[in-house]
Amino acid sequence: RSSNRLLKLVNNLLDVSKLNSTNYQLDIAEVNLSELVYNRLEYCKRLYLENIDIRFITEIENNVNIKCDEYYIRATLDNLIVNAIKYGHDGNSGTIIIKLRRYDSEIEFSITDRGRGIPKQELLSIFDPFTVGSATRTKSGAIPNGQVGLGLALCKLVIKAHNGMISAKSDNKNGAVFKFTLPII
Repeated sequence: RSSNRLLKLVNNLLDVSKLNSTNYQLDIAEVNLSELVYNRLEYCKRLYLENIDIRFITEIENNVNIKCDEYYIRATLDNLIVNAIKYGHDGNSGTIIIKLRRYDSEIEFSITDRGRGIPKQELLSIFDPFTVGSATRTKSGAIPNGQVGLGLALCKLVIKAHNGMISAKSDNKNGAVFKFTLPII
């Protein structure tokens, strides 16, 4: 586990560095985002769902195809799904809702959980590099093992590189909603 955490940290640092570079080119290809969302959900459930009864509700439109860099969109989906699994429950059970819709000129992906939520004053900074929300810290204020605050920063850079928008909403009591939109090219 420690080796995997270290590898993930190094890869996230490299990805953040690449996406911050002004001359980095995305590897754009047509991707069936509907299939990718289902695949990433199953992958994340197998790796991260341990001893918690989480109900998943999916409202995923079929055959939502977009032109994107599949590697980075996959990383974005993984980060959002894993965060919902880690923090979207009350300790024993929870519900996660995943939606994907196509509109005239864009797609919209959202993931909603019923977990701890994000304090209102942290919503603007939650996507900053090396930021770990206070609701994810231990009771003593320590950062849980393996977290460095790069996952959501990477998500923001990926979506921005694809000319999209990402946001988070929370009432600090009943979970959080992360949403991104991407233009249909």
